[in-house]
Amino acid sequence: MPSYSTGYPWCSLPKGPVLRLRFPEERETRSLDARFDQSPDLKKILDHYVAANPSRSVYISLSSYRLSARDIERVNASVNKKELWDVYSKVTPSIVSVSSFLGVERKIDCSGLIIDWNSSENEATILTSAKLLWNEKDSALEFQLIVRTKDGTLLLAKEDYVDYYYNLLTLKVKSTVELNVVDLRSKEADIVDGMNVIAMGRDFDTCSLLDFSGKLYLENPHCGCDEILRSTCRTTEDCEGGPLITDSGYVAGINLNSGHPLPTPVILTCLEMWKSFRKIVRPWFGMSVVDVDQLPYEIWEKLNISPTGPYVVVNEVSRGSVADRNGVCSGDSVTTCNGIWIRSAKQYYQLLSARSQAMTCGNSGGQSFTVVIKPYDCRTDIISIEADKVSVDDERFYECWPRVAGEWNDKNRLLRNPGQRNQYPRYPQPSYYPC
Repeated sequence: MPSYSTGYPWCSLPKGPVLRLRFPEERETRSLDARFDQSPDLKKILDHYVAANPSRSVYISLSSYRLSARDIERVNASVNKKELWDVYSKVTPSIVSVSSFLGVERKIDCSGLIIDWNSSENEATILTSAKLLWNEKDSALEFQLIVRTKDGTLLLAKEDYVDYYYNLLTLKVKSTVELNVVDLRSKEADIVDGMNVIAMGRDFDTCSLLDFSGKLYLENPHCGCDEILRSTCRTTEDCEGGPLITDSGYVAGINLNSGHPLPTPVILTCLEMWKSFRKIVRPWFGMSVVDVDQLPYEIWEKLNISPTGPYVVVNEVSRGSVADRNGVCSGDSVTTCNGIWIRSAKQYYQLLSARSQAMTCGNSGGQSFTVVIKPYDCRTDIISIEADKVSVDDERFYECWPRVAGEWNDKNRLLRNPGQRNQYPRYPQPSYYPC
């Protein structure tokens, strides 16, 4: 895969092109019924991936992702398909590969899951990762989203639902044959801490299935949104957007970067709101918080706080946000949210999600959504700020999602025990990493 610009000074990855969000500034206007012969670039893409003898020049420009030695090791450690085939054979036909193209060059690879089929429109809905919508800034090349099914069929895709807070994207594709669908509601099951799971995806070049086994834990890996869970599945980057299934065949969530999944119940809530209202908004303060008991003793002492207090601690603040404009800093304590005492980060984010549903449904009654913050250095008495109302397709939400796997790993090196429960803010240095 080509490298991408990270924007983080601690990341040692090679610098790539300057990226910008394609959506919503530039919406797709091309007809989904259009054929692959509508432009020279699309003809070359079709020639390379489908025709028997693609030209050498096209091959050179289109070649992008090849398995590294580390990836090959992961594939060799994959789960035993023979033992589990009966379990997930009903899911695999619905797993597709999805790639974004600039001109004829494949830029970002993900996987996806077909979740709906409209027989009257011959149109399928595919769930995947919003990471696909990053492309080079000021590029004059055509930008295309292309889906590849298990049999190698190429389908032009169009954006539908875009949620940068949850890093979700749904695409619409037209097909002359009915595509296999996985109903996310078809089999309900409880997500249990430490349960066995399989992260799945599909390779764009070979159309072969990718699968990686591991365990799922009910804790946040401190990357992305608060609802994301932690998985030990050592996936390749092109598994992002594919399903995470249990050993009984239940789709437990969608793989995001490094195999950490967003749970299915959260996804279903988002899709239902999008289906009903075609727009989702969230309250946004521009700050992330952490539980007090996750901080080390020296931070308790420096912040002069009690580990049993009814509050959470500000972890990071987004530059230019309402929190930043009002002087909120890393280490400050969030005490109440709309008059409710905050006792955990989970409670705080649950209140934000509940408010998002009320705002989207129009049931908030125009009331403000306010938090009260106590500065750790007593620079002022209290800070009271009201949340901005921001659509989930606003790029400010996407800034908390690393764009390539290396950024997740580099960010974790700053923490005491990556993937564990005692991660803490990088106090006392101010930080600007929005959530």
